[in-house]
Amino acid sequence: MRKILIILLLACVISSVSAQKRPYRFGIKAGVNYIHLENYGKGYYSDFDAKPGWCFGALFQYTKGGFLNYSLVPEIMFTTSATDADLLYITDCITTIQTIDVPFSFKLGLQLSKIFRPYILGSIYGSYIVNYEGDLFYAGETEESATKDKINKIYFGLGAGLGFDIWKFQVEGRYRWNLNRINSEYFSALKQMGLELTCAFLF
Repeated sequence: MRKILIILLLACVISSVSAQKRPYRFGIKAGVNYIHLENYGKGYYSDFDAKPGWCFGALFQYTKGGFLNYSLVPEIMFTTSATDADLLYITDCITTIQTIDVPFSFKLGLQLSKIFRPYILGSIYGSYIVNYEGDLFYAGETEESATKDKINKIYFGLGAGLGFDIWKFQVEGRYRWNLNRINSEYFSALKQMGLELTCAFLF
């Protein structure tokens, strides 16, 4: 009986160690953002200020290497961002956009201890606009459907940032900006950009 208990104990220890060394981890993440719209010199005069938004989603992280290592991280995120647009004729127009984002990040890190790993990252992403609200999208239009036909709902972008893994947690800051425009009749050069601050639990 004692031998069986010892064997079972050793098996538990070995499985625990092997699980800790596995190269992949799943995670759930959430955070706040200051992502806002900018209009690059086309259309009506406007002044854009970022308002706090939020995001949540899931990730998969594959890590390879020793002291110097890298990770490949695909994610899927639901993001709500808000912009205070001060238009020429409409003041304090709060505009919100909800998107499904699919970032793919490359992270370069240093394993400074068994549980602590700082890293830098670069990412590419695709986004789909699920919903948008605010007079900014309907300025000058008499029918809402007329504007909806002109909105570009799919766009792509880049991101860069830094963060760290500590035990089962991940803290990250990332600045992102989309490359193509969210077109509308009166704001044809709209682009979305801003800062994301997130925390993830890895398992």
